Amino acid sequence: MHKGFLWFAQNNETTDYVELSIKLAKSIKYCNKENKICVVTDKASAFEHPAVDLVKVMHNDESAEHSTKWANEYKAFAVSPFTHTIKLESDMLWSTNTDWWWYHLWQHNLVFSVNCRNYKDELVIDTPYRKLWQTNQLPNIYNGLMYFRKSTWAQKFFKTAEYITKNWKHVRTTMLIDCHDTYPSTDVVYALAYRLIDPTNQYLIDYEWFKFLHHKPAVNNLQHVKNQNEYLYPNRSGENIYLGDSRITRVWHYHEKDLYVR
Repeated sequence: MHKGFLWFAQNNETTDYVELSIKLAKSIKYCNKENKICVVTDKASAFEHPAVDLVKVMHNDESAEHSTKWANEYKAFAVSPFTHTIKLESDMLWSTNTDWWWYHLWQHNLVFSVNCRNYKDELVIDTPYRKLWQTNQLPNIYNGLMYFRKSTWAQKFFKTAEYITKNWKHVRTTMLIDCHDTYPSTDVVYALAYRLIDPTNQYLIDYEWFKFLHHKPAVNNLQHVKNQNEYLYPNRSGENIYLGDSRITRVWHYHEKDLYVR
């Protein structure tokens, strides 16, 4: 398989990530012709579904004792069956055809969603959720939408992420300021890994179209609203999804795992 989509899905006590993965896979299959999908999971969460082309079961689950299953995500490079991979998170939905992305992405070793967009499709750079990035001067990249190809540069990035993950307690106290995460958050690990291999962001690619809509209240500037979903009323018309009066035309990271789209 030359190119495709990959993400991790490990169920925990609160969330069925397999169910979310099936929803994401169906949305990709509906929107794209280039739609090969690989989901990486553990033995307890193993599954099969027609919308998922390949399910890879990890035999060495490094997050087995963790309530938040982040500690395996440095393995994306090693486990991907694709030469060209778009890595995602399971709590996302596809809303438009993105087959044309590959013609741009394949020219590079790594591409990230730099910053994100809100429900109005406005660029969001600073959020209260990313104070750690500002304090430590980390690149504002998101692992939830990234591309990599099988190359030495991408391998170097993931090897660095592996070191950070496996030495997390030491890293968070000696290499990061004011980091109190018990487990190695993938966004933090990836941002620090990228900072280490490209400290001046010389090779950081920032495509305007390679960004997702992030459904967090502060990203949407809706902290004052008691329930942003009652305010925005996520709903469907056919296969189209609307937030407020705006149709979603980007990848949507809805984030709230139990969100019901009417």
